Amino acid sequence: MQRLPLSAFRLLRRSVLSHRTAIGFGFGASVAVSGTLLGLHTLHNDAPPDALKDVLPPFLDRKFVSPRPDVDVDAWLRQNERSVVVRDPATGITRYDTVQLESNYPSEDDRAEKIVRSAQSGSFDSYRWSFFGLYDGHAGWETSQWLSKALIPAVVTALKALYTSTPSQTPTPEAIDKTITDTFLALDDSIVNAPLKDVFASSSRTRAVHFLDKANAGSCAILAFYDSASSALRIALTGDSRAVLGRPVTLPDGSTTYEVHVLSTDQNGLNPLEVERLAREHPGEENLTKGSRVMGWGLSRAFGDARMKWALDVQSRLKEGYLGRTPMGIVKTPPYFTAEPVITTTRVQPGDFLILASDGLWESLTNEEAVGLVGAWADKQAKRPKALDGDNIMPADLPVKLGEKDDTDRYKQWNIPKRFANVDENVATHIARNALGGADSDNIGALSKIKSPRARSFRDDITVSVVFFSEPEAKRVSKL
Repeated sequence: MQRLPLSAFRLLRRSVLSHRTAIGFGFGASVAVSGTLLGLHTLHNDAPPDALKDVLPPFLDRKFVSPRPDVDVDAWLRQNERSVVVRDPATGITRYDTVQLESNYPSEDDRAEKIVRSAQSGSFDSYRWSFFGLYDGHAGWETSQWLSKALIPAVVTALKALYTSTPSQTPTPEAIDKTITDTFLALDDSIVNAPLKDVFASSSRTRAVHFLDKANAGSCAILAFYDSASSALRIALTGDSRAVLGRPVTLPDGSTTYEVHVLSTDQNGLNPLEVERLAREHPGEENLTKGSRVMGWGLSRAFGDARMKWALDVQSRLKEGYLGRTPMGIVKTPPYFTAEPVITTTRVQPGDFLILASDGLWESLTNEEAVGLVGAWADKQAKRPKALDGDNIMPADLPVKLGEKDDTDRYKQWNIPKRFANVDENVATHIARNALGGADSDNIGALSKIKSPRARSFRDDITVSVVFFSEPEAKRVSKL
């Protein structure tokens, strides 16, 4: 049996351990190389280090065989896509597309969609309510997953109760907004505060961890509510996901350009209204925001995140008896975070489209680029003049007026230029592809190969929903 010198053994051991291969090592200054190493030939695609070439058995002195380094980029991007053609003309929606790409494992993002009959008096056969929710979790997936199942049903129930209580007239916009807000806050209370009674009624740490899993994790939530009766699109935002509306405009030469309407503002340290809110609610406390960060966090509103909401005596009690965490030193007068949404309302026009996306997308694309990409995709589908196709599209070629500043970070981190592609049937996948490298398939392949938790250093979870609007059938009939 052949023996390796200690220096060669150390090189070999590092190579072997880097691939998590189970090998029995001997003790002392040498190691016996036996058939145990046969497993290596399935793990590595490079020749062995030069220092080992003369001492490795013959079967190892050739290229090791491993899974191919390349990746089917298209299959990876499209594995969680969904396209829905809406055939009910009363909805005022023709189609919606979604996609999810995980960075964390499991993904901390989630989403949900629901279309229901309108509760407006006398309109059950004429109009619909459509809901599109996107939930960007952090510190775990528990909160976002729960919201994907609970938020839309709770809002639908509350809105139907509101409309039923005012059968002779449509509720005021203020009443509708308040109902949505109250529902957000009630759900967050059920996550953060309601379980404490059961936790403190028991001495079980297991029960405590179970009851508080959603409180200890957290999630943003952005909810789009479209009422086809009024063409009103409401966006309710808690956190830093984003909603952007694109609107087509026909130019004199017959080509189409797209207006950009931003429907939400990220709730973080760069939002002056959030900075003012924190200063007002916590007078005398300094350094609550630094850049975009809020007390070290990337947002200022969220579901869950109970460490930023529970009273200090509650946190101390959980620390002492229930595997709670030590209260953060900067937390003096909680709550700092809130799940209260900021709600905007926009009147939708036929041909408009809505983009909802978690912040993983907006780290790569500007609002204008996202709208321009959807516009380019729509132009290609409609075979409009000057439609862009292929995989070498520069941002300046997009059918949109770009902003003066590109403050996105990821392309700079990857050290590649922005060049886009228009090759997907699903428009949400189309946007996600261009957020991860666009025409640079090798960059996308590389990003797909980096696994959790290292992947989070190069990209975030990305979830995208795109909704296309038309004129509801009932309105078309009423104009005849």
